[in-house]
Amino acid sequence: MRQNSVALEAEHIEARPGWKPMHLQPIVERYERSGGSVAEAFFRDGLCLSSGSNLTLEDLERVVAVVRCAC
Repeated sequence: MRQNSVALEAEHIEARPGWKPMHLQPIVERYERSGGSVAEAFFRDGLCLSSGSNLTLEDLERVVAVVRCAC
């Protein structure tokens, strides 16, 4: 997904990494946990795209086109 981030940036489309999972936050990392692999994979490979009520269909189609070309 990081390659998508570069492609989106080149097209002036806002994107950012996914949220860091709670179990990886310093304040809670010392506590016992179970699972976490899905959250870790999302954090490592995921990408948050621009969204909002003012996103037009044209904007959406442009974002989709850039992501598809980058894959």
